[in-house]
Amino acid sequence: MKKSVALALIATLISATSLSASYAAKSNSGTGKGSGNGSGTNRGAQDGALCSATGPKNARTSAGVELECQKGSDGKYAWHPAMGGSSGGQGGAAPKSLSDVWGKDKCSGTSTKITHGITDPSNISYIVPMGAMLTSHITPIDHIYIYFPSNFGQAIEKPAGTYLVTSPAAGKIVSVEDFAKTNGYPYADYRIVISHSCNLYSAFIHVGKLIGPAAQIASKIGTSGSWSGSVAVKAGEAVSDDSEKPNFDYSLFDGTKKLKGFANLKSYGQAEQWKPWTADILSYLPKSLKSAYEDKFLATVSPIGGRIDWDLSGAAQGNWFVQNTNGYRGVGDQGAAYDNHGKVARGYWDTHLAIAPDAIDRNATIFSIGDWEGCPCQFVSKDSSVSGSTIKSSSGVTVIELTEFEFKSPTGETVDRSQPTKGYKVVSSGPVVGLLAIQVNANGTMKVEKLPGKTSKSDFMAFSSAAKVYVR
Repeated sequence: MKKSVALALIATLISATSLSASYAAKSNSGTGKGSGNGSGTNRGAQDGALCSATGPKNARTSAGVELECQKGSDGKYAWHPAMGGSSGGQGGAAPKSLSDVWGKDKCSGTSTKITHGITDPSNISYIVPMGAMLTSHITPIDHIYIYFPSNFGQAIEKPAGTYLVTSPAAGKIVSVEDFAKTNGYPYADYRIVISHSCNLYSAFIHVGKLIGPAAQIASKIGTSGSWSGSVAVKAGEAVSDDSEKPNFDYSLFDGTKKLKGFANLKSYGQAEQWKPWTADILSYLPKSLKSAYEDKFLATVSPIGGRIDWDLSGAAQGNWFVQNTNGYRGVGDQGAAYDNHGKVARGYWDTHLAIAPDAIDRNATIFSIGDWEGCPCQFVSKDSSVSGSTIKSSSGVTVIELTEFEFKSPTGETVDRSQPTKGYKVVSSGPVVGLLAIQVNANGTMKVEKLPGKTSKSDFMAFSSAAKVYVR
C-alpha cells in the first residue's frame, strides 16, 4: 500500500501513474463514480471522480495508488490520493531551533549519533531517496520511501513480526498521530516522532501497529487522533509492526546542521518548520549498516540519500512560491476541492512551484507545478537541454514546451513503475501538453505564466495578466 506524509496527497513515485500523465484524460472524464470496497485494495477507482459520502472510504486506481473518498471545501465527495497527517507549524513565529518544533520540554541531551537501522535492510525491496516531486508534493520531499517486496506493485501482507520498524537511536517518543482516526483508514496506520536528543529527531510516517514501548500510546490517543507526551525507547527497539500494510516513509532531522541550499528559510517558518534541518540518514548510519541500506536506494549518483534544497541564485532552479502567499504554507488551511470535470485538487500547494533535478535521474529536470488548471502536476521539457540552472536572469523570457515522461533503464528498456530499476532515466514522452513561460528577474523574483493546451513556443507572444510573480 503506497503511503505518504503530512497534509500532502500520496501518490508513490514508482507505482503510480503520474497525475500529470492522467490529466488530459481526466479533463474529459465527466462525473463517473469511483468504486471501492472499504479495504483500500479495490482497483479501478479514478482520482478526481465523485464518490459517495455513505459508501466505501478507500479504493485504488488501476495503477495501485491508494485513494480516499473525502469531502472537499466545495461540499462534494471525490476520490483523491490518500492524505497524510498534520504538518504542524501552521502559525506563529518561526522556530529558532529544531527542538522548538516539537517542544524543548520533551527532549534532553545533544547527541546526533545513530547506532541502529530503521528496519532490517535485508527485507527492503528498494528505497526512493529524498527529493521526489509528485502530485501535491510540489517541492522536493523531505523523506525517503521504504518499499518492501510487492506483487504487481502491491505490497504483500506478511505475518505479524515480519517487517518491524525500529528506533535508530535511544530517545523518547514525543508525538503520535493515528491516521485510522484522522483519515478513516480501516487498518493500523501511524505517524511517530522520536526525539533522540534536542538535536536529533526521527519521523516515521504511515507505519503499522504500535508495539513495544509505543503500544501503551495506542489507548491514549483521543478522538482527535493525536497524542503528545514522552515515552522512552531504546536504540534498535521496535516501535511498530508494518507487516499488515507494508511500506513506510522516514525523515531524519539534525538541529546542528541547517541546509545551505535554501535561499530563504523564512518561507518555511509557518509550515513544515522542520524542513531546514532535514538530514540524510546515510550520513549517520554506522559503517556496518550504511552499505546495506545504500544498496537499496534507487539513486546511483551522490548524494544517494537524496537532496531537497536546490535553490540556485540568479537561476530558475529551486523552490518558488507566489508572492505574498506565506511561502510554503500557502494562502490558507483550506482542504482539497473538486469539481465534476475531473480536476484533481486545490490546496496550500497551489502557490508552489519547483524546478529541480529528479530524485533518481539528476540529469533530468522536473517542472513541478502546484496549480496546472487545478492539478498538482509534474512535467519535463521537450528539449532535454533545458534545466533550471540554464534559465538565468540573463536569458530573458524562456518558453518551455512541457511533456509527460517515462522511465527507462540504464540500457534503454521501459521501466515498469511498480518494479523500478536502480538508476533509471527520466525521458520525455508524448505530445506537448502546454507551455511554461519564465523570466528570472535580477531582483531575485521570477515571472511565470502557465499556458495549458498550447503546443508551440510561437503560441506565446508576451506575458499577460495571468502571469504571476514568484519568490523564494
